[in-house]
Amino acid sequence: MKNCVLKTLLILSIILSFSVKAAGAIPASAEQTARETGSVSTTDIKESEADIIKRFSLKNKFQRSPEAQIRTFYKNYVKYSEQNNEEKLKSLYSDVFINNDGFNKNTVFKMMEQSIDAYKDITYNSNIENIFAEDNYAMVDVHEFAMGSTTKKNNEIDDYGLITSDIYYTDYLRKEGNKWKIIATVIKSEKVSLKYGEAKSMPVDITAPKLVPENCEYDVKVKIDSPDGVLVIGSIVNDRIVFPHSQKKDVFKSVKSDVLERVVRANNNGNNEYVSATIGITRASIEPPKVMFKMTGMAFVMSRVNIINENKNTDIKELVNETK
Repeated sequence: MKNCVLKTLLILSIILSFSVKAAGAIPASAEQTARETGSVSTTDIKESEADIIKRFSLKNKFQRSPEAQIRTFYKNYVKYSEQNNEEKLKSLYSDVFINNDGFNKNTVFKMMEQSIDAYKDITYNSNIENIFAEDNYAMVDVHEFAMGSTTKKNNEIDDYGLITSDIYYTDYLRKEGNKWKIIATVIKSEKVSLKYGEAKSMPVDITAPKLVPENCEYDVKVKIDSPDGVLVIGSIVNDRIVFPHSQKKDVFKSVKSDVLERVVRANNNGNNEYVSATIGITRASIEPPKVMFKMTGMAFVMSRVNIINENKNTDIKELVNETK
């Protein structure tokens, strides 16, 4: 109680000090002087102080608003991510968390640990596009771009890789006690590229539908702007987003006209998918009487395809509906 009283007195003294300075530093005896001279009325002084206190209170109210709290929340999220501070990041997630791939908090952080081991110097540029907050719930639309490098070299290229990630997602937050926590995430769009050697300066883009009904065919296209004098080979596969991940074997073919295209079929298990392409750049070197080919660059590009299935992810639907 003593501490509470001291804090209250301190706050009041700050407000009073702020009011006095803003009012022109009128001393306590100014009221009496004002009455005697008739220059300023007592009512004017009180109204001036009341107006300043009101504006000060409004400023504090804005600083304590859910929107301001949530923006601070995401600043901390980026800071903890760049520091690889797993414990601090975990504190931002609710224990009931689940995403639209069906992964819970425990699985997400196992995946994060693998990422920390594989990549370094990752920087994040996170932009909040929309915040809707009501009572103890919030919905936040985020666009996030990340860039980093691999911790190990690619053996064939003898080079460290450059990774970039471009993702749009919606987080659903809930107040637990006096802290915001992420209870669900819906990833709407995601593209990732990992490039080595000569491929780092080569534009590569993969396109696929964002939403596909399960067990339906869809087209995947990869556009490449390859350098002159190289032979480009590539492959396209679609994999279910599961953990642990098991990747399909690639079937490589020559890329002609800088376009690689394939029709694939969506899974019928209700899992979301990644479509990925592996691109290799080779250059010929003549060592008579042989012509040798050496791989000088490699790129892996990936895009998310969310699979439509009315019966999947009932847990996340319940959490998302809870925030509406």
